[in-house]
Amino acid sequence: MHPILFRFPEAWPLIGDFPIRSFSVMVLIGVLVGAGWARRNLFRDQGDQADAQFDALLWRCLVFGFIGARLLYVTVHPEVLHGPLSLIAFWEGGLVSYGGFFGGAFGGLLFCRKFKLRYTAVSDVVLPSLCLGQVFGRIGCLLVGDDQGSPWDGPWAITFQAKPDSLIPPELFGVPLHPSQIYLSLMNVAIFVITASVLRKRRFIGQTTTLVMMLYAVGRFSIEFTRGDDAARGIYGMFSTSQWASLFTVAVAAFWYRRLSQKAVAPEATA
Repeated sequence: MHPILFRFPEAWPLIGDFPIRSFSVMVLIGVLVGAGWARRNLFRDQGDQADAQFDALLWRCLVFGFIGARLLYVTVHPEVLHGPLSLIAFWEGGLVSYGGFFGGAFGGLLFCRKFKLRYTAVSDVVLPSLCLGQVFGRIGCLLVGDDQGSPWDGPWAITFQAKPDSLIPPELFGVPLHPSQIYLSLMNVAIFVITASVLRKRRFIGQTTTLVMMLYAVGRFSIEFTRGDDAARGIYGMFSTSQWASLFTVAVAAFWYRRLSQKAVAPEATA
């Protein structure tokens, strides 16, 4: 666990003693890798307009994604609200990936409406790239001790040692835990590989979109049972916030898949 990769020397003007956090670095790597893959696969035939259109899509998805992730967190944890600014206080921590998914989807919808593009044609490429980016983001969670697993004395259990700025509760230092962050990272690797392959041979526009939604929802619902951060996730009845969101997502995706497959829109009609 390495919450802080390094700090700038105190003697440096303006940025002295500024920490470079491992989570932020891994999220940035994830955004760059995922965006690069999406750029190559989404606007390959758009010529000079490609960069401008992709920048517009990326910024909309990122901005609304972060807003959605933060809003869902403060909905689950209203105690963190201490003024209007705290609604978007990303620097204080507290983001929920499902909120980011729905927020980013809204940003993508605004982009498609502005440029008159078919939404599912764009999301067929964007959603696998999100999974690719999350591969690195979840490694960032591991490095800071976020989203920790529940106690488990299994063959691949991991332990965390006490370090400044870590997010692991002190009572869990040295306790064998499920490596939930690694589970989530590997899940995203599998979803990306499967859906990137399907994208090349999809039978209809929207097939990749709905497949990503179903695979992510099923995988996330299952892995949530290995998590040990119940207070942070929010538990309602039998399931966590993300598990309820997973049930909703898989139901919507299954219905949407059936509707789109019946229409069988040819992939050649993409943007």
